[in-house]
Amino acid sequence: MKPEQLAKLPAVLFEIGKLVGSDLDPGILLSRIAELVCQLIGAKACSVMLLDAERKRLLAKAAYGLRTERLHTLSFAVGEGVAGWVVERGEPALIADVDKDSRFVALPANQTPIASMLCVPLLARGERVGVVTATSDHINAFHPDDMELVRFISTTIALDIENVRLHRVAVTDPLTGAYNREFLQQRLPQEIEAAIDRDRPLSVALIDVDHFKAVNDQYGHGIGDVVLAEVARRLRSAIRGGDLLVRYGGEEFLAVLPKADAGRAWEVGERMRQRVCERAFDVGDGLALLLRISVGIAQWRIGETMPDLIERADEALYGAKQRGRNRVEVAP
Repeated sequence: MKPEQLAKLPAVLFEIGKLVGSDLDPGILLSRIAELVCQLIGAKACSVMLLDAERKRLLAKAAYGLRTERLHTLSFAVGEGVAGWVVERGEPALIADVDKDSRFVALPANQTPIASMLCVPLLARGERVGVVTATSDHINAFHPDDMELVRFISTTIALDIENVRLHRVAVTDPLTGAYNREFLQQRLPQEIEAAIDRDRPLSVALIDVDHFKAVNDQYGHGIGDVVLAEVARRLRSAIRGGDLLVRYGGEEFLAVLPKADAGRAWEVGERMRQRVCERAFDVGDGLALLLRISVGIAQWRIGETMPDLIERADEALYGAKQRGRNRVEVAP
């Protein structure tokens, strides 16, 4: 191991320990770990891929240093490419020149130049759950010591990553990727307690997709599901780092907004509204659909229970509907 790597390693491991023990979104957590790997071994890019529920494909969950690839399109079948080879066998791969290795598959949309790479399996409880891949735009960029370092880090984080993934599956709505009602029942009381203990504001936003029944009636539930998943993605892109998006039911979502008073929550609600309606939704056959949302905001009041808080947000949402939809209303 190089002296500079040895000097950095304790700090990197300490940072990783803090990350896996935090409440960060798994994507943010894994992206930060990918960044730390790049810093430690001098890689240009690093990605973390996990096996899907059927254990047939690797799906990219986070990356650092990639140029213009759309992360969610990065995917390999087990056995396909270097990553698929590694997860199939549970063995690492160190490639000095990808042009001379038959396992390497160049992705057509890939904008990040790759000349050399290393890839190690993520093993949790003896099971292969994913891979960590580091790449460089120079040949012979990595030494066996670099691979051993990444293997060591992967071994350290694999069980935590799998636990995070399993927990996320248990509390996540499978269609939209938003948290589910069960998670809300656990988490919102905790946020209320935190608001009391730290004397800070807390608000919720109840969001309803306007006239969504017409989408299902006209285009079918299959298209409706695709559209709803994209609505959730746009809502997530509009909320802040510590906010939580919950699928509350049907086409209704609820955002938990810690540290937000009614004014700040209105700003978040307005940003969500704009994100949803800023461009059309593709519904196939060259057709595009414009959607709108209505949002009801309520700031938690001292002594208020969780059902009371949500009911006031629902009343504000009803007010938004009554006033013509496509607007954000705040409960008195």
